[in-house]
Amino acid sequence: MIEFPVVRAQSRVAPAFFHARWCDVATHPEWAPGMEYIRLDGPVRAGATGVMKTRDGVETPIRVSDLVPGAAFQDTVVLDGGELTVRHESHPDGTGSRLELHARIDGPRAAELYASMAGLDEVLAADLAGLIELVESEH
Repeated sequence: MIEFPVVRAQSRVAPAFFHARWCDVATHPEWAPGMEYIRLDGPVRAGATGVMKTRDGVETPIRVSDLVPGAAFQDTVVLDGGELTVRHESHPDGTGSRLELHARIDGPRAAELYASMAGLDEVLAADLAGLIELVESEH
């Protein structure tokens, strides 16, 4: 397992609003411009499977690998020779939220995949900033 740097941010909006957006996978392209779509085969729950596509990629299998209602959403993308897992956490912080994204690569090609994804933490930070802007404009 190889971990990317943790992405952290703060917001004045309560954690539940971020968790709701993470669980609404069809709306991810609204705040993650590199994402074309995510489609699950059923409701959002741990174990749910589907496909995702980035704007510059191909369809890739995805699964919801963990779900803690109101607090954490974790998805895992199946790659050739490994898996990319991103855990999205929202924690109460005063009257707002402390948000964290934890990303890691597992599998026999983890080192190669990690190298090919240099800068992923910057992409995740930009996506999180877009999500914060969207959620704060709604609440």
